[in-house]
Amino acid sequence: MPNRWCNSAKIRREQIESGADLTFNEVFKPLIVSRIQSLSPNNVLEVGAGTGHISNELFKLGFPVTAIEPSQGMYEVAQDVLSSTDVRLVNCASFELERDKVYEVAFSHLVAHVVDDLSGFFVSIGQHLEKNGHFIFSIPHPCFYNEYKGFFGDEYNYMVPITKNVSFSITKDSQNIISGVPYHHRPLSDYFNSLVNSGFAIYGFDETYPDDDIQEKYGARWESPRYCVFTCKKL
Repeated sequence: MPNRWCNSAKIRREQIESGADLTFNEVFKPLIVSRIQSLSPNNVLEVGAGTGHISNELFKLGFPVTAIEPSQGMYEVAQDVLSSTDVRLVNCASFELERDKVYEVAFSHLVAHVVDDLSGFFVSIGQHLEKNGHFIFSIPHPCFYNEYKGFFGDEYNYMVPITKNVSFSITKDSQNIISGVPYHHRPLSDYFNSLVNSGFAIYGFDETYPDDDIQEKYGARWESPRYCVFTCKKL
């Protein structure tokens, strides 16, 4: 999967920095940063840093950040984005990160739904968290995302996990198609149960539905929440 992002890394940077990616800039970044700020951690781990823009925002707010990114293409873009910061950037996955350091907060943005081993992913996060540390992560909303994107046809059943390589674009840059990305549809119960079995308690749950003034920028209203954000605590 990491190689899938290599060709799209520069596109993603341009979409974010130009403001074309409304969902990242006006929905996800402020929500995730707000959740982290409310916890006032002394250190933060980003798992799947992508272009590095959320870690950059956290650095500006004074948080010590370690960011890991397995895709070489994304890692190289993040290196440039974070070049004037003290963010520690590592080219690896959570399964590969050294275990001699733990963090008060870890977060991952749109990663959990592309990993094959969900429970293993959650366990790998827990290994890098202090007891009572928090894990914040976002995914496409399992209840509504297929209704929005139409990735699956007649084979779709909400309660049945299903995997498919998908292609997608963002609303304000429909010409740039990002292709061949693995997408695991799982019912919410799979996420809840995997978290509990991996030693987490669910501390909060946000369903993303922007305010009217933000929705107007898309050119059409959202019919339902497209994404959701979990806040979890390591027991």
